[in-house]
Amino acid sequence: MKKRIIIIISILLLCSSIAFAGEVITAREVQSCFYADGKMKCSDGEYKNTYYRDGDKIVRTTVFNLKKKESLSDETVYKVIGELSSDPRNNSGGLFPQVTRAIGFPGADAVEIISIDKNYIQAVKSTSNYFVISRFKIEKE
Repeated sequence: MKKRIIIIISILLLCSSIAFAGEVITAREVQSCFYADGKMKCSDGEYKNTYYRDGDKIVRTTVFNLKKKESLSDETVYKVIGELSSDPRNNSGGLFPQVTRAIGFPGADAVEIISIDKNYIQAVKSTSNYFVISRFKIEKE
């Protein structure tokens, strides 16, 4: 009897640690488009971002500039929009593709929406003066 209780408790502890453990996502920018004053300019990506997801919160922890070889600490917090039909928690992938979307505020005058699927992160940032649309390839470990 004690052995069964120990096994059950061990399984519960293992499952709860998996359920509550966060996920680190690293992605390399493959393209970025800057739109201002009615003109759009696209370029190859120059950033590698690291995100940490824990439940309904995603935090961008690092932005690494690949050209300048500089790493910037970042603490932009994104709130996952879990009510959407494409959210993986509501969707087995049959009707809609599984996509996690979240909204954050990366600056005093900026709003950003990120869309995460199994291979890519797409981001749209808006300020009062410009838009930036970026596509990142998720790096698999």
